[in-house]
Amino acid sequence: MEWPKSVPPPCDSEIYEKGEGVCIVAGSRDAIERWVQMIALVANAKLDWIYNGGKASVLHLGDAISRQRVLWTIRNKRLRRMLKGHVFKVENPAVYRF
Repeated sequence: MEWPKSVPPPCDSEIYEKGEGVCIVAGSRDAIERWVQMIALVANAKLDWIYNGGKASVLHLGDAISRQRVLWTIRNKRLRRMLKGHVFKVENPAVYRF
């Protein structure tokens, strides 16, 4: 399904409700979506994202080992540069759910 350019795809409801923030990023909707999917694939983890005040909060759902894989993957400079945008805060960003 093609989403309108101004609307981000919906966040997985379980990740939205129970997920914990792993980072804050900025970029276009499509760039963020591709990057989050790539990080999830490389880290073998459940991730999704939501917009908060013009930036995206990336949410993780899983155990502590899975979370560490995600954080390592996000901190990998080569993978981080693949985001056509900017990573602001990694580890424990505040997540505001509406």
